[in-house]
Amino acid sequence: MARRSPLAFVLALLALLCAPAFLMPGKMGATVTEEKSQLLAAGGALMVASMPAPAYAGGMFDFGLTLPFVALSFLTMMFVLNALWYAPMTEEVDERNAKLLQTLSEATDMLAKADEMQVQYTADIKEAREKAAKELADARKATEEAIAKETAAADAVREAEANKFRAKLDSEMKDKMANAEGTIKERQKDFVKQSLAAVGL
Repeated sequence: MARRSPLAFVLALLALLCAPAFLMPGKMGATVTEEKSQLLAAGGALMVASMPAPAYAGGMFDFGLTLPFVALSFLTMMFVLNALWYAPMTEEVDERNAKLLQTLSEATDMLAKADEMQVQYTADIKEAREKAAKELADARKATEEAIAKETAAADAVREAEANKFRAKLDSEMKDKMANAEGTIKERQKDFVKQSLAAVGL
């Protein structure tokens, strides 16, 4: 239901009540000028305009001046909040996002450098292991060759000493056999004589 301002209604009612027709009965009321009649007509129109309008069928909302006032209040509140609250907060959020992006970028760079260092470290370890394995194989080969040479030299020395000792033993045995040959012949003769004597020949 549409409503008019009660102040306008009260003003219109006061204008009608203060008109000369109500104040002076008789002759004065009959001598109303044209100007006053226009004023009375305007007051009546104002009074009719200030009266509540009839309710329309199915009408649920009666906005009147409320809707523009609420819209103006909302826009003013939005402007004030945007200026005092949302703008600084948006700046803080933007700064935070920039710092987060910078930190994320630095972390990504450091991770990429760490990956490069790990690849380099792996390559260095592989190269060092191959070098150590090669040096170990060379050292083993050199040691085996040295041991083989020393063993061959020791075998040669031992063989020479064995041959020398064998030759010495053979020489001593031949000398002893030659020295014992005469004794063996004498004992053989004595044995034959004793055997023959025992038999009685």
